[in-house]
Order: sequence, then structure tokens, then C-alpha cells
Amino acid sequence: MKDVSFFPMERNRYFYGKLLTVRDFEAEQNYASAKRRLVNRVVHGAGVVCGLGVSRSDDTTLLIGSGMALDYLGREVVIEEPLVRRLEMIEGYGSLKDQADAYLCLAYDETDTEPVNAVGSDTGATSQFNMTREGYKLYFSAQPPEYRGLLETMGRENVRILYGDNGLTLVFFVDAAVCGGDEFTAGMLVVKNEKTPPVRFTLEGECGIVDGEDGRISLSYSESPEETRNVLVTTFRLKAQGLSDIVAPLFPNGAELTIEMGGHTYKNMLEIPAEIALCADRTAYLDLKHQKDDLSQHLKGRETPIYLAKLELIQSTDRVFLGHVTNLPFGQRLDRDRAAQTAGQDRLEVTTSVESLEFWQKPDVKASYSQSENALHLAFGIPSPELYDYTTSHGIVDIAMPGGIKVNGRYMSEEIPHGLGPGNVEVRLAVEFENDGEAHLFGNSEVFRSKNSPIAAPWVETAAVVYPGKGTMRIGVWLHDNVEGNRVRIHYYAQKPERDTKRLLENRQVRVSIVPEVSRLEKREQMRFKAVVQGSEDKGVIWTVKDAGGGAIDQNGIYQAPEAQGTYEIVATASADESVAASAYVIVE
Repeated sequence: MKDVSFFPMERNRYFYGKLLTVRDFEAEQNYASAKRRLVNRVVHGAGVVCGLGVSRSDDTTLLIGSGMALDYLGREVVIEEPLVRRLEMIEGYGSLKDQADAYLCLAYDETDTEPVNAVGSDTGATSQFNMTREGYKLYFSAQPPEYRGLLETMGRENVRILYGDNGLTLVFFVDAAVCGGDEFTAGMLVVKNEKTPPVRFTLEGECGIVDGEDGRISLSYSESPEETRNVLVTTFRLKAQGLSDIVAPLFPNGAELTIEMGGHTYKNMLEIPAEIALCADRTAYLDLKHQKDDLSQHLKGRETPIYLAKLELIQSTDRVFLGHVTNLPFGQRLDRDRAAQTAGQDRLEVTTSVESLEFWQKPDVKASYSQSENALHLAFGIPSPELYDYTTSHGIVDIAMPGGIKVNGRYMSEEIPHGLGPGNVEVRLAVEFENDGEAHLFGNSEVFRSKNSPIAAPWVETAAVVYPGKGTMRIGVWLHDNVEGNRVRIHYYAQKPERDTKRLLENRQVRVSIVPEVSRLEKREQMRFKAVVQGSEDKGVIWTVKDAGGGAIDQNGIYQAPEAQGTYEIVATASADESVAASAYVIVE
């Protein structure tokens, strides 16, 4: 596709007697092609549509899956069948010498095929090609991408490179617009190699438009020991103050970047010209986004390739070997599910959470609305079941059998007090019998009737009639079996619920709950959990991640999702009583 421009869009105008030449037929093709490419680029975007996974077959061979991508000129790039390629077979192999890492890139390509005799050629050539076959080109690039331009083509705003040295690159980005009082996203692209030690960084500075302690915000990241990717994006959720109709820098006085890496610490004060517009409402927010969303924003980066993989290289005297392979290091993938939902982008998104309240507290509902995201969150407070204390009593009743024991006979006691006074009482009964010593039977003895059972319990059924107004009861037995002696001994256990709120509050146990109980996060995304401690003046908890490889959480409740998808358990243990804990679950997608 030699003509890669989108404009001007001109098509043939046909009329009777028009002389058609090669130029006219080329214009016909170019018009249809340019229209299709423009729609691809503006509507769908650029990136991998499906497949194209890259893996390591051995230390010198790559496996590349079949699939399709759209490049930054809207052209379809298709690999029809899986490929097996030795490193030296791929263009750019010579540039890998003495490099610690490189990128496998995919680009559109085409080849002329079917040579034929050229009759009447205006170039003087005796032959021409009859067909043009569209295809692809794989090549190595030893140079890192232009990060700022790459992220901007992916829709990131306020992109700034903060650090690039010692095998580490940090690229900052933050939303350029938000509704006052709403949350918005800041993030950092982290690029390193296998020789780079574990990374920890903090970006901190004064900020007048974001809710933070003492007018400051701090964005911190600590690399998990389980981290395997050498290119990742970590994001932070910030909340804008309730201001409107202003544009202000995120860090008006600059920010201090602190990097800890391999026992070394780097500190630098940086100017970060990242401005954020705080809008009064969603209408103003959408108006501002639409003003900035012109055609030029969608046609950026026309020469940007698709970075299929980042390769860690092992150098020898005369050869290059493969180390770790990171697929789509910069996330150049088209989200087809999200694209399918763009028609409902103004649809209200509603989420909920439930908090357990004390039983004496009133039910509560709190609503928070994010105008910029058109999202409504409902937080329900539901009182727990009412607490009761119980008084208990125990006694023994011997039920006599006058006239001798009769199988299938029914016997009952006199009306006797159970010891708990008037009111509703629950009674449980047990039959005493001998089985290598005293034993008590609760329930049906038939459960233990088998040839091999070591328990020989009598077949006796029991029941009790309670008189709430008198505080008394009668106990009855029904014999289905022979019983030694002339009596049956029954043990009764009675309990009566009592409500004494004051005493219960004084003696209540420590309880812990976590808000939210279930969360969905993207890979490497951060969020903060809140622990609610009841029954103790000490409100502190100890945060842990139960699952190995399930990410990391600090003692402020800030959780860092791992790279791997899955469901992970977050545990908060009460500082006041380490036997008391609560769990929340994170679904990493």
C-alpha cells in the first residue's frame, strides 16, 4: 500500500466516454483503502486484535502465534499461521550484539508477485508484477521506543519521563481532566531489565487540588519479590478536591523522586508540568474531552510499530541467546469487549458494598457519584443480628417404670421446675447409659446400631413439654428396647435467652471487618483497603496477603495487585487480639 496518506479523499467521477487509465484504477483502490484505514485507526485504534503471542522455544528460537493487528496507519497486519524463527533469521539480528535487551517488532509489509510481460509500459520496462500480496515484517530493534509518543498514542495524558539510567526508566502520566470531588488516575510506566535490582520509588510533592495529608501527595511503589515482568504499569487513585472551573498543575512546586535500587538511593527534585482541569460537572467534563478529542489526537504515531515482545539477551563471544520474554510489554492490545460497549458509554455504572453495623445501630445507605466516570456507588450499612446472652441450667430426672419395663412403653415425669423461671426456654435431653463407664445419648440411638459398633446405646426416644407461664416442664420417654433396672435416667440442659445490652457491650468480643469485601482490579493496579475494628479501643490491624504470589500490601492497607490473574485473599488481623481476623478477596483480571 504505497499511498499511506488518508487525505485528500477523492474518488473517481465516471461519465460516458471517460478514458480510464492506470491512475483512475489506482485512485479507486486508494479511496476505498484510505476510508477503511481511517475507520480502523479512529474507531478501533492500533494494537493486537487477537493472537500474536511470543514465547521461547529454546535459547535461540522464538515461537510466534498466528493473529492479527492494526498498525498506526489503520492497516491490517495478519500472520496466518504460527511461526518458528531462529534469531538470526529475523531482520535486525546484527544489531543485537552487546545488547542487554531488544524488542521484537511487527509492521505491515507488501510484496509484488506474478511477473508478466509489460505491454505498452510507460516506464520502458519489459515486465511488471501482476499482483501485490499484503503481508508483515518482523524485525528486531535494539533501541527503546520513544516512550512519551508511544503512551500518548495509547491515550495517556500529561506524559513525562522522570528517570532513565542504570537499566531503569520511569515514565509518569496523569489524567488531564476530572470532575471536582471525583477520583482520577495517575500512573507510572516502569521499564527495567533482568539485571536491574528490585525497584522501590516514591514521588512526593505539594499539591493544592488533590485531597492529601498536609496538602501533599505521595505515590509509592515497591516491587514484589514475585514480580517477573520487566515492563509494567502501576497506577494510583487520587481524589480531586471539590473545586471547579480551574486548571492547575499537579505539582506546582515540583516533586521529589526517590529511587531505591540494589542498596543505592537516588533523589532528585523534578519539575513536572502536568496540568489538570477540574470541571464543575459531567457535562463540563465531557465538553472539555470533546474539545481536545480532535482528529490529530487519533492519528498520532503513524510510524510506531507494534512491540510484540521485549527480549532479555544473553551475550556470548559469537552468538546471542534468549533469556526472559515479555509479551506486549507496552500493552498494545485492542480491547474488543470495551469497543463493543462504546455505544453505551454514557450508561450509568452502579456498584455496591455492604458494611456490617452493630445490632443497635440504624440501617444506613451512602451514595457517591463519580461524574467523570458516570459511576454510582452505594454503600449499605446493615445491622448485625441482635445479640443475646443465655442463662442455663442442668439437672437429672429419674423416670420410674411402675409395673416393670415394657417394650414400646411410654413413661413421663411429674411436672418439675427447670430452674430458669417463667419465659421461653429451650430444653435438650440426654439418656444416661453404661458403655465402659457413664455415657449420655443425645438424639436417635439407631445411628449406632450395627454389628461392628462399639456403642450399645438403648433405643429410647425422649421429649419435653415446657410450661412458659410456670417455669416448669414434663419429661417423657418412649421405650423401643429392653432397659436394665426399673428406671431411666434423663439429663436435661435448659437455656433461656436474655437481653442485657449494657452488659453485652461491656463483654463484647473484638471483631474485624474489611471494606470492600470483594474488589476487581487490573494487573499491577493499586487500591486501599479499610479495616473496621469493633469491641476494642485499639483500632490497629496487621495486613497480610494469604496467597503466595498474590501481590503485596503495606500496613496502611495499600494493596498492589500482582501480574498474574486470579482470586487472592487479603487478611486483616486485629492488633488487640491476634486470634481475630477478617478476609477480603481481590479478583485480578
